[in-house]
Amino acid sequence: MATHTADQQRGRYERVIVSRHPAAIEFIRQFSEWHDAPAIESATADDVRDAVVAGNLPMHLAALAREVWAVEFTGAPPRGAEYSLEAMIAAGAVLRCYQVRRLSERSGETQRSA
Repeated sequence: MATHTADQQRGRYERVIVSRHPAAIEFIRQFSEWHDAPAIESATADDVRDAVVAGNLPMHLAALAREVWAVEFTGAPPRGAEYSLEAMIAAGAVLRCYQVRRLSERSGETQRSA
């Protein structure tokens, strides 16, 4: 029978940035509560479990986090090539906080009527 330490049950981080975009990390770190947060390119369940996360996550990981601060845009987001902090700001970059929870799960099987 496996046992888990308190740190494993809580997850690895209290606060973490998840992004592969240097400009997004720079944007997030402008906010004082994120200034010293570690940044990782790809997150696991253990990375985000019960953590406050900044960045964009798949829903199944977002549901494990305490809060998710998503990078969103009030204008057309930069697309294509790697974008700059200036391009993000020009497109109206903001951080918006969400709490996500999984409500149910269904398998790939379909119901057929008789």
